[in-house]
Amino acid sequence: MTKNKKLLIWGVPTVLILATALFLILEGGVVAGGRSYVVKRGKLDASIESVGEVKGEKATEINIPLIIRDRELRIWQIKIVDMVEEGKIVKKGDYVAQLDQTEISNHLRDRMQEKEKRDADLKNARIDSTVRLTQLRQEIANSVLDLEYNKIDLEQSQYESEAYQRKAQMAYQKAEIQVEKRRRDYLLEQNRWKMRVQRHVNQLDWLDGLIARYEEAMEATRIMTPEDGIVMFGTNWNGSKYSKDDEISIWRPLIATLPDMSSVISETYVKEIDISKISKGDSVNITIDALPNKSYAGEVAYIAAIGEDHPGFEMKVFKVIVRFQDRDDDLKPGMTCTNSIVFEHYLDQPLIPLEAVHSDSLQSIVYLKSGGNVTKQPVRLGAENKGMTVVLDGLKEGDRILMNPPEDML
Repeated sequence: MTKNKKLLIWGVPTVLILATALFLILEGGVVAGGRSYVVKRGKLDASIESVGEVKGEKATEINIPLIIRDRELRIWQIKIVDMVEEGKIVKKGDYVAQLDQTEISNHLRDRMQEKEKRDADLKNARIDSTVRLTQLRQEIANSVLDLEYNKIDLEQSQYESEAYQRKAQMAYQKAEIQVEKRRRDYLLEQNRWKMRVQRHVNQLDWLDGLIARYEEAMEATRIMTPEDGIVMFGTNWNGSKYSKDDEISIWRPLIATLPDMSSVISETYVKEIDISKISKGDSVNITIDALPNKSYAGEVAYIAAIGEDHPGFEMKVFKVIVRFQDRDDDLKPGMTCTNSIVFEHYLDQPLIPLEAVHSDSLQSIVYLKSGGNVTKQPVRLGAENKGMTVVLDGLKEGDRILMNPPEDML
């Protein structure tokens, strides 16, 4: 009797365990981590993640000085020979960077040598004009004397023959014409030399102004801050931050910025295949790599209309600006952040794990278990997020699906 009781005591739990195991085997389990999953309704936010950089929405720009960008100076790019550390807090008038003076100095030396030559040319032109015009005035004086001689001869010819009178008249007219010609030649030569001298004067004036601008550019190579702020350096053509010995082009003159962190943004780039999904005003969840215990709410404030090539991407990307809705003193310019841009909200929709979705003849299917039968069930899916996806058509709440296809249906 005692033996039978022991068998009964140990046998009942064993039977219950075996029955439960058999039920689970037949039904396939009820948790997502097992062999099956029961479809539930829930909420899912469809989002796109992109890495961005924290910036002030407004910033004071520190550019290559305008005098250095003067086209006549022919300084197309200039090297940074020294700079402060990025992130340094500065006051108005503080030192930021030193630009290389070598090319400016070389141009200045060349222009000064050219000015010496032009000075010599001007002096020679003035001397030559003086000599030449003096010579012409002497020729005019001689022509006037010749005219006077011919006039006297003409007056005396009245006592001579008619032929001689005619000859004297012609000689006088010829001398008169010669005087007028000499005077015209003098005026033409005077104007010619005047223009030649003026060209030298104009060239010297231009060189004087150019030399003064080169000297001003030399002084402008020491870059100072126009306002108080935190120094954030600009980026090169390849997207890297400027550093010592980098070249800055006058076509891309931004050296650094002093961001105003009273209004904070995240500047990010979204791939062209995803850009059509998002819209201005979409909500964004922002996390900061340097502040792992914090998250911030934001919204899409700007979407670029034209795609561009950007380092780190194999396709065109579009610039997107996300504006933080909250202000936090812990936010610093240049921090790396992750933007989760929510482009669609699904409420009370059937949700299933992505792991349970398979493909068959270019359509998505799941393996639907009903009693002891398993069938391929086509499904139309919506957005996905964090390993789950929305089922728009093909399943309802309470349906049981297998996480993996049965061996006999592979």
